[in-house]
Amino acid sequence: MLQLLFGRCGSGKTRAVRSALKNLAESGSGKLMLIVPEQYSFESERAMLRLLGAEKARRVSVSSFSRLVDTVQRQYGGFAGRRLDDGGRRIFMSLAVERVKDGLEIYRKNAESTELVGLMLGISTEFKMCGVSPKDLEQTAAHLPEGTLRRKIREISLILSAYDALVAQSYIDPLDDLTRLKKLLLRHRFFAGYTVMVDSFQSFTVQEYGVLEQILRQADKVVVTLCAEDLSGQANSADLFSIARQTAKMLIRLAQRNSVPIASPVVLKSGARFRNPALAALESGVYRPVRKPYADPCEGVAVYEAPDRYGEAAFVAAAIRSLVRTGQYRYRDFAVIARSTEPYDGILDSALERWEIPFFMDRPEAIDSEPLMRLLLSAFKIVQYGFRSDDVFLYLKTGLAGLTATQISELENYTFTWNLSGKKWKEEWTDNPEGFAQEMSDGGKQLLQRVNASRRMAAEPLERFAEETENTDGRGMAAASYQLLVRISAAKNLRDFARRLSEEGNPALAERELRVWDLLMQILDQTALVLGKTEITRARYAELLRMVILSGSIASIPQGLDEVTVGDANRIRAAAPKVVFLIGAAQGEFPMTPGSDCVFSDRERRELIRLGLPLNDTMEGVVLQERFLAYSAMSAASEKLYISYPLSDGSGGALSPSSIPAEARSVLKEIPVKNEWMMKPEWFACARSPAMELAARKWNTNDTLSATLKELFRERGEGDQFSAVARASRKVPASFADKNTARALFGRDMTVSATQIEKFQLCRFQYFCRYGLNVKERRAAELDALEYGSLMHFLLQRLFQNLGSRAVAAMEPEGLRETILRYLEEYVQMEFGGMETKTPRFSYLVSRVADSAQAVASHIAKELSQSGFRPVDFELGIAPSVGPLVVPLPDGGEVRIDGKIDRVDLMDKNGVRYLRVVDYKTGKKDFRLSDVLYGMNMQMLIYLAALCENGQSRYGDFQPAGVLYMPANRPSVPAERGAVRSALQKKGERQLRMDGLVLDDPDVISGMDREAKGRYIPVALKNGAPDRKDHVVSPRELEAVLDYLKALIAEMAEELQNGGISAVPLNGSRYNACEWCPYAAVCGHERDDPVRPPPLARCRTGIVTPRWPSWKTRKGRRNREPKLDRKSAGRDPGEGRHGAGVGSGRFRKNSRAGAACP
Repeated sequence: MLQLLFGRCGSGKTRAVRSALKNLAESGSGKLMLIVPEQYSFESERAMLRLLGAEKARRVSVSSFSRLVDTVQRQYGGFAGRRLDDGGRRIFMSLAVERVKDGLEIYRKNAESTELVGLMLGISTEFKMCGVSPKDLEQTAAHLPEGTLRRKIREISLILSAYDALVAQSYIDPLDDLTRLKKLLLRHRFFAGYTVMVDSFQSFTVQEYGVLEQILRQADKVVVTLCAEDLSGQANSADLFSIARQTAKMLIRLAQRNSVPIASPVVLKSGARFRNPALAALESGVYRPVRKPYADPCEGVAVYEAPDRYGEAAFVAAAIRSLVRTGQYRYRDFAVIARSTEPYDGILDSALERWEIPFFMDRPEAIDSEPLMRLLLSAFKIVQYGFRSDDVFLYLKTGLAGLTATQISELENYTFTWNLSGKKWKEEWTDNPEGFAQEMSDGGKQLLQRVNASRRMAAEPLERFAEETENTDGRGMAAASYQLLVRISAAKNLRDFARRLSEEGNPALAERELRVWDLLMQILDQTALVLGKTEITRARYAELLRMVILSGSIASIPQGLDEVTVGDANRIRAAAPKVVFLIGAAQGEFPMTPGSDCVFSDRERRELIRLGLPLNDTMEGVVLQERFLAYSAMSAASEKLYISYPLSDGSGGALSPSSIPAEARSVLKEIPVKNEWMMKPEWFACARSPAMELAARKWNTNDTLSATLKELFRERGEGDQFSAVARASRKVPASFADKNTARALFGRDMTVSATQIEKFQLCRFQYFCRYGLNVKERRAAELDALEYGSLMHFLLQRLFQNLGSRAVAAMEPEGLRETILRYLEEYVQMEFGGMETKTPRFSYLVSRVADSAQAVASHIAKELSQSGFRPVDFELGIAPSVGPLVVPLPDGGEVRIDGKIDRVDLMDKNGVRYLRVVDYKTGKKDFRLSDVLYGMNMQMLIYLAALCENGQSRYGDFQPAGVLYMPANRPSVPAERGAVRSALQKKGERQLRMDGLVLDDPDVISGMDREAKGRYIPVALKNGAPDRKDHVVSPRELEAVLDYLKALIAEMAEELQNGGISAVPLNGSRYNACEWCPYAAVCGHERDDPVRPPPLARCRTGIVTPRWPSWKTRKGRRNREPKLDRKSAGRDPGEGRHGAGVGSGRFRKNSRAGAACP
C-alpha cells in the first residue's frame, strides 16, 4: 500500500515518520526501514537511537539508496566484479576519449583536456540516473536534423559507448547500481513484510523510481513524505510545491500500474515547528502568489546588511556568541546556511574560531592539497622533469619524505647559493656552502657533509623511483608509487604528523590525515585495477593520477555534541535548529542563477526532452528548485532567523540583495534591517580576540568603553599583548625595555664599518636586524652587482699597483686585454674555484667584465698620466695600516671605525703634501654634501677622517685634498643615426668623470685636472676660482663636516646602547629605507607612520640647524666660515658635547673628537 504524507516546511513530517517507526518498533510489528538521502543518514540513525535506545533501534534499518544496494547485495549477490570508484571512472573516461578522439569533430580539440573528461562524466551520470543508454542517444540522433545538436549527440554516444565497453570488461560502475538493484528485486522479494518510509526527498531519478516501483510491489506499506500542501494544483505549474506534486503524481501512477492500493493521503497541519509567530507567518507567505502580511513586531527575525563577507561572518559569529552567553541556547541549536559555503572559505571558519565557537562544516573537502597527495604528485614531477629544485622542495616540504626542517633549510640554502637544479641533485656537491670564498672553513666543511647526506637521503629514493617508472604498465606504476612511500617511511611519518596534530589540539585534522592515506591506497589500487598490464608512459600515468586526486574529496562527520552546523542549503541537515543564519542572500548567489551545464544549452535540452529522453529539469525547473531551497532555508529555524547579505564581493565588485530579503520584507512588514553602523562596537566584542581588537581601535579615545576594556585586560593579566597594543596605539618606536640588554648586545666598545653607520642612519631597525640579530639575506653565488664590484676592484688594483698608470696608458689595446684576462683568471681561480664547474652564462658575464675593465682602466690611466696625484696605496685596510678611527663616548667607551680604502693618492706641490681618497664605484653614485645631514654618503669622508686622525706616520704631514668616486662601469652612450664619433667619446668620458668633494684650492684642482676644465673631476677653474660650489669645500668647512660625522657616530653608539632600535626609516626625495627592505614583514612600520624627515624639515623643527658655507666667493676665497649652531632642545648629531667643534682654520688636535691633521 502507498500512502503519501504531505506537509509544508515545519509541519513535522520527519517527526511523524520517526514517531510512527518508533511505535511500530516498540510493538514488534514486522520489518521496518527508513530511506533518506545519503547526507541525512547519520542524523536519522542518531535520532532513532535517541528515540528507541540501542537495542530497539536495531529493529529499524536506516538506509539511503546507495546503502540499500549493499544491503540487498549482501543477501542475494549478483554484483560480481571489481568496483570502480570516482577515480577509476575518471581514468576509464579519459581512456575512452583518447580511444575515439579521431572520430570526434566538436570535441576533438579538447580531447586531451581534463575538463572534457569532467563534462563527459557529468553527462554520463545524468544519463545513467535518467536511464538513458548510448543506444538511446543514437536513436534520438536519427530523429534530429543535421546540425550541431545531432553531431554533439552522436559524439557523446560514441564516447559513452567506448566508456561502457571498457568498464564492461570486468568492472562495475557504481552509477549502474540502482539499475542492477531493480533487476535483482525483480527476481527476489527482499521487501516482503516490510514497512518502508521514505523521508526528506523532493523528487527522484528514473533509477530511483525503478527501485521504488519494486518496493511498492513487495512491501506491506510504503509511506512517502513530500513537502507540499496537498495534491491540488497542476503538477507542471510554476508554484512553490509543483516539483513535489509532480513526484506525488508519478508515485501514484507507479502504484496504479502495479495494482498497489493507495491510501488516503495525510496532510499535516503547518506551523508545528515554529515557536515564533513571525517565522510561521514567513513560512506561509514567502514565494506565494497570494500572501498575508504580518504586521506585528518581529522579535527574533532580522535582515543584516554587511559591507562584505568578512563583516557578514563577524556578525554571524558575534550573534551566536551573544545568544549563547544569555544561557538560553547551546551551540548545537544554531545552523548557518549558505547556498554555497565556498565563497566563505577562510572567512566564516576564521570568524567562528576568533569568537571561540565550535562548529562543524558539513561539506566534502578537496584532497589535492593534502601533504601525502602533494608528496606523490611532486615525486612524479621530479622524475618527469629532471629533478627541478622547485619540484624537489615541494616534495620535501610536505614533511613526509623523512628530512627534518633543518635539513630541508640547509639544502634549500645551498641550492639557492649555487643555483643548483636538475642532474646536479644526483652528483656530489663540492662548492663552498658560504658561496664565493677563498677557503672553506671548518664549519663550511661540516655543513657540506651534512648537505650531501641530506641530498642523498632525498635523491636516492627518487632515482630508484625514476628507474621503476621508466618502462612499465599500470600495475607497475602503482607498485612503484607504493614502494617509494615505503622507502621514505611515509606511513610512519604521516602517523607522527597526525600524532603531533592531535597533541596540539587538532584530533579531527589528525584523523583526516590518516584517512587520506587510505584514500591514496584506494586510488593506487584503482589505477592498478583499471590500467592493469596496459603499457603506459610515466607522463600519462602522472596525468591520470593527478586528475583522480584533483577530483577526490573527503567528508567528515560531526566531532562534538555541542557545535554549530554550517553547510550548503542543498545538503545541510541540522537537527531541529532553533536559530538559523541564512547568509549570502545576494543576487545570483542565493537563490543561485541557473547556468548552462556546458554540454547542452537549455534549448537543446528542451528538444531532447521533446524527443522522449527523460532528462533532468530545464532552466525553469532549476529556478523552481532554487526557489524551494530558499524557502526551505527560510523555514528551517524554530525561534530565530537572521538573513544577511554582503554589499561587495571579494574583488571589490558591488552586490545587491536577492529575492530572499525582499520576500521576507514583503511578508514581515516590521522586520528590522540592520547594518554594522547601527550596532554598538561592544556588541561585537563578546570574545577575547575581537575585544582586544576593539580595545586597540579605541585605545586613544579615553572614553568609558576604552577604559573598561583596558581594565578588563589588565585584570586578566594580558600584560605582553596589552603593552604591545599600548605601544602601537601611541606609535612609540620600538626599543629595548632593559638598556642593559642593549649594552650586552652591542657592547660598551663598538667596532663598526662605514656601511654599518649608513645602515643605522637609514633605519635603526634595519641595523638591529642585520648587525644585532645577524639576520642576513641569502646571497646567491653569482656574478651579481656586489661580486662584479669586487672583481673590478681586484682588476684595477692589480693593474695600477703592479704595472703603474704610465705602463697601462702606454699599452696597446690587445696587450691590455690580455693582461686583464690573466688577472681575471687569477681571481676566478682564487675566489670562484675556477671556471670548470661554472655555467656558460657565468663565463659570458666574466668575459664582459674584461671589456668594462679595459675601458675603465684606459680612462684611469689617462687621468693619472695628466694628474699631479700618484697612487700610493691600494685596497688599504684602515685598522692594520694606520689604525681605526676612534670616537670616544661620554661613558668612557669608544667606537672604532674600520674599513678598506680602494686607493690613496698623494701630491706634493709648492711644499705642501696633499692627500685624496678615491673609491671605485660600479653602481651609480651622485655625491651631495647635503646627504651628510641624513647621515648618508659618509663612507669616503669617514675614511678621510681616519687618515687625518692617524695617517701621519704613514704619509707624513698632509693637507686633505678631498674624496672622489671613480666610476668603474663601462660607459653606455645612446647613439643616434649619424652621430659623430668624437661627440660620443666626450659623452662617454663625462660618464667616467669622478664625482665627490675637493678642496677649494686652485693648486689642488689643477693638480687633479691639469687643464682645470672639469674633464676628470666635477669642478673646473674659471678666472682662477672654482666654477661651481657644490663640490668644493674650504679647510675649515671640511673640518666641520668631519667633526659632524664623528658626532653622528657617537650619537649612533649612544642610541644603540640605550636600546633605540626604532623602525623610523629615512624617507625623502633621494632615500627610501623601506624600498627593498628585507625586514619589512617584521618591523611593524606602516605607510602613515613617522619617518625621519629630510634635512630641511629637520632644520625647521629645531633639531639641528647646520650653518653650511654661503658658497659665495670673493677672489677665490670664502667670505664666511662654517659653523654648527647647537640648540639646547634635544640631542642631535650636531651637538657640541660630541666634539663637533670648529678649529681655527687649520686641522688641529681636538680633545673630544680625537686627533686631527696638523
